[in-house]
Amino acid sequence: MTKAYTVTSLAKLRSDAVWRHATLHSHPRPQLYWFTRGQGRFTIGGVTRGYGPNTAIFIPAATMMSLELAPQVQGGRLTLPLDPTLNFPGVAFHIRVGSVEAQSKFSGYVDMIEREVSAHAVARDEALRAYGLLVSVWVARQLAVQDGSILRDRTHVLAEKYAALLERDFRSGRGVADYAEQLGVTATHLSRICREASGRPALALLQDRLMHEACCLLVDTDLPAREIAGDLGYSSAAYFTRAFTRQTGRTPSEFRKLAPMQQSLIAG
Repeated sequence: MTKAYTVTSLAKLRSDAVWRHATLHSHPRPQLYWFTRGQGRFTIGGVTRGYGPNTAIFIPAATMMSLELAPQVQGGRLTLPLDPTLNFPGVAFHIRVGSVEAQSKFSGYVDMIEREVSAHAVARDEALRAYGLLVSVWVARQLAVQDGSILRDRTHVLAEKYAALLERDFRSGRGVADYAEQLGVTATHLSRICREASGRPALALLQDRLMHEACCLLVDTDLPAREIAGDLGYSSAAYFTRAFTRQTGRTPSEFRKLAPMQQSLIAG
């Protein structure tokens, strides 16, 4: 249980290579971001929005997302266990918390979780679960104050459905036309909706998700490029190399060599 809760400062996230958080990816556990200073943009489920101070953003497990972290942005990320009894929402939400009391309560809960994680006290798992439930109650009350406001635009439903399919099947080698057919629309219509929702067409979202995974495999494993190409659904290693170079400005081998220098260039 202890390892299921982690607290990470946004400064720590920002110290990683930019592509780690700024390109489309997902996490196997739910995450709750808390921004105390600065502003930027985030994309969740194919929809891009802005955030500012005192904003809480909840992202369910296995949900495609990306995040801009400018130098002035401060806050933290609470990663939660896969525990349905904690009763967190099943969909993402984005709320601004205006109450100073509510801000203080949430910060206190996160501080206590961080202390429990780093301590070796008796009944640590029970304490962490208790604080997790308190965070869940805090979320429920904040959503109630804002009339259950989980920001969702009906015009963005198609983009969200595409993002969900993309996250599930991006390794399959399927193209935008295949996803559009599954969604019952034309590729042109799908791209228009994605551009309206995120500022990018459907193909750009697909390429971004593939590039994030490719970067991870190049940096975090020793797999050769041909195996990475196959794992990500590319028809050949040569095609993968061309696509990767076009997106990042580096060949896969060059990118891998630059990893110790925290290579962060992601073009387009």
